[in-house]
Amino acid sequence: MAQFPLAVNVQGDYGYKVIVVEDDNTIEEVIQVAVDQIVGVLVAPFPDDVTLRARVHGAKQPLDNNLTVSAAGFIQMEALQIYAEG
Repeated sequence: MAQFPLAVNVQGDYGYKVIVVEDDNTIEEVIQVAVDQIVGVLVAPFPDDVTLRARVHGAKQPLDNNLTVSAAGFIQMEALQIYAEG
C-alpha cells in the first residue's frame, strides 16, 4: 500500500485539486476522498439521489467504481474528472 497523488476536478469546481489516496483504493473510494475535501467547501453539495462517477480527463467512458488505482495503471498526478451521472 503506497500513497498516490491524483489531480481531480469535481463538477462545479473551477480547477483541479491534488488529492492523495492509497494505490489500493477503488475509484469509488477516490471519489469519496475528493468529495470529502471539496464538496461543501468549494462546490455545493450534490443531491442525495445523484450517482458520482469518475473518468480520466478527456475520456468519454467512466471508470469502473471497483477498479483500484494500481490496476488502472495511472501515472502520478493523473487527471480525473468527477461528475454527477443521471
